[in-house]
Amino acid sequence: MKAKIFTLLLALAAALPSCTRLNSGESFNQTVGGIEYNFEVIVSKIAYVRLTPVSDPSVVKGDITLPTTAEYDGVTYTVTQIGQRAFRDYTGITSVILPRTLSQIENEAFAGCTSLRAINTPQPLSVIGEYAFDGCSALKAVSLEASISELGRGAFRGCASLEELAFTPTITEIPDELFSGCTGLKEISLPSTIMHVGASAFEGCASARSIKIDRSLQEMGARAFSGCFAVESVSCMTATPPVCSADTFDGIPAGIPVTVPMANVDDYRYSSGWNRFSNYIGKY
Repeated sequence: MKAKIFTLLLALAAALPSCTRLNSGESFNQTVGGIEYNFEVIVSKIAYVRLTPVSDPSVVKGDITLPTTAEYDGVTYTVTQIGQRAFRDYTGITSVILPRTLSQIENEAFAGCTSLRAINTPQPLSVIGEYAFDGCSALKAVSLEASISELGRGAFRGCASLEELAFTPTITEIPDELFSGCTGLKEISLPSTIMHVGASAFEGCASARSIKIDRSLQEMGARAFSGCFAVESVSCMTATPPVCSADTFDGIPAGIPVTVPMANVDDYRYSSGWNRFSNYIGKY
């Protein structure tokens, strides 16, 4: 009798899935929604994976929804990252719905997706890598309102259709080149959480009509607003003029109204970079 029970248990064990968990660095391929992806294990213990498409860019078109999970050998893996250069030059993609589990978009992940018009930012998303959306010339709006705390250099460079921005309070720095060449922006408005604006951050935003700076900005890099030829007004609520280079505002008309705190007009008038302007208005 015991021998029969033991044999039955062996048969049942053989019929069950093996549930072999892959190690970090190992990967598997799977097709979801007609697109083949590679899923690379990032953290084996909690089954996190990095997603990268394998399908040829010429066959991936239209609106796509990226998978939240993938199952392999009895184990369910959670997608938390999109790999470096993953969708680079997938020019047929028009919109992407990112998985709600996503925490990081790596460098150049969607660079050159020239037809991409819309993309969401799920709540866990905290890191957008360097040049992640570089050259996405059809992208119309970016809402940085998730838990994003880190933006890479040039992440939205050359997004020429971008017309508006919204920042989360967790963002304190505008990296170099972040919105360089975003010729569709109508207004540049920096909230009180922003303390540093990098070099060429808004260079060439040639349609922007105004620059508004709240109270906390401390420093602006070289050519940060260079080439913003259409700017008609600048306002800055910071008592101490933010440090900037002689070419920070290069190309902006010198005679436009610049509104600053009443008690600090002369501080601005004689500060490097700010001294290019001649029409100061004291207000706050």
